[in-house]
Amino acid sequence: MFQLLKDASESRRKCEMMKEQETQLKQQLSLYMDKFEEFQSTLAKSNEVFTTFRQEMEKMTKKIKKLEKETMQWRTKWESNNQALLQMAEEKTLRDGHFKALQGKLELLERLCRALHKERNDLSNQLSLFQEQGDKGMASPGPDQQHEPLPMEEEDENDSEYSGHEEEQETGGIHQGVGLPGAEATQNAAAKTTTAITTSSHATSLKM
Repeated sequence: MFQLLKDASESRRKCEMMKEQETQLKQQLSLYMDKFEEFQSTLAKSNEVFTTFRQEMEKMTKKIKKLEKETMQWRTKWESNNQALLQMAEEKTLRDGHFKALQGKLELLERLCRALHKERNDLSNQLSLFQEQGDKGMASPGPDQQHEPLPMEEEDENDSEYSGHEEEQETGGIHQGVGLPGAEATQNAAAKTTTAITTSSHATSLKM
């Protein structure tokens, strides 16, 4: 009997100890459950942050690809514009050389035109002077001085006609003598101008 009471008290004591252990274990379990829920919430937040970060990374990747494409387009445009600028500079250089050549030709033609104009004026003045002298020399006597020619006078008239004819020949020779140097000068000037223009044209064609 005494043994049974002892066993019962021992069993009661063990039962109380087991209840205390159960209470402690429940407290620990509750604590672990709270920590686990906190971990789950943290993990969910981390997943949301990671998802947001991944979406932002995808957006940035798309933007980077778009910017790279635009950069390539701008680089291509810059290269084409640079090439066009170089071509325009070369064309401008060629046109400047052509313009200078044409300006030189124009100056040569202006000098030739002035020289020919001056020569024409000089020859015109000389011709007018010789014509006036010829008109004075070839002037006939008035009607009141005409009379019936005598044989001697006929000879004088023949002599005067012959001398007048010789004077006309001399005047023509003078005209030819005066005209020839001017013609030669004109031909020489024209030949020089033609040579200069041909040389300038050849140089321009070589530059182009």
